[in-house]
Amino acid sequence: MIVQKALTLLIISALFSMCSTEPGKQVDTTAVTQEEKSATDKKLVEKIFYNVPSPLEMAQIVREAGMSFTPSLMNPTSRKQYYIDQTTQALNLGVYGADLSYARIFDQVQESVNYLSSIRELTESLQIPQNQDIFALEKLEKNIANRDSLLYIITDIYSNVDAYLKDNNRGLVAVMIISGGWIEGNYLATASINKSNPNEAIVKRIGEQKLSLNSLIRLIEPHAKENHKSGDVLNSLKELAKLYEDVTITSSETEVNTNTETNKTTFKGKSTVEIDEETLRNVSDYLLELRNKITKP
Repeated sequence: MIVQKALTLLIISALFSMCSTEPGKQVDTTAVTQEEKSATDKKLVEKIFYNVPSPLEMAQIVREAGMSFTPSLMNPTSRKQYYIDQTTQALNLGVYGADLSYARIFDQVQESVNYLSSIRELTESLQIPQNQDIFALEKLEKNIANRDSLLYIITDIYSNVDAYLKDNNRGLVAVMIISGGWIEGNYLATASINKSNPNEAIVKRIGEQKLSLNSLIRLIEPHAKENHKSGDVLNSLKELAKLYEDVTITSSETEVNTNTETNKTTFKGKSTVEIDEETLRNVSDYLLELRNKITKP
């Protein structure tokens, strides 16, 4: 979060581990296949890392575009009691993470506290340990009034959570959290658009999601199950991708700069996005429908 690409996907780079083979050792077909899969996974992660905006980034774009805070856009915390199965809990943990980002970007401290409480409850339900090393909620609570510190801590926490889920063979939960955050972040952006005079920066960022959406779909595919809510989410995202087919994106080379002292990476590049009013409207309407599907009891 903080326009760092770390929470871009709630830090999914930790989802995949690379395989290595010592020189001189025989490599069987299974090992080669695993190496090839790992290489493919790494490329996918890198592609998502470049293209998926974090919920915080989307919220910041909305704020910088001069839009006002609209609490009614967020998923009410009162709904958390209806989220019973793990997939729904994971999706809405991602949703509430995006809503926390949205509230905090607009300096809504009390709203942030409320969403933090809901995140705590869903984390408990998902049996994600709440301790200093994994989900340091106490640190979040202590810094709730300090926006910059809070956003940095959120980034770090979601990185730890993602690594924990990977290490415990809970990849489905991890990708559902990512999906929930992606859906809510983009929903908040499209719902904030002034339909009569749309902001160019927001429209451009929404159009660019054609790239991130395709990568997100590929990330979910190995984990989603047929006749399961995760399969429904995957199919819905594929339908959304069809609406993006008429969006044209022309990108220039991206320049990546890393500050070794702060360990922060910035991405500079230009892209031209062509998205007509009808496509923008269709994408916005479908995101609203999909968002309601995963959030409403």
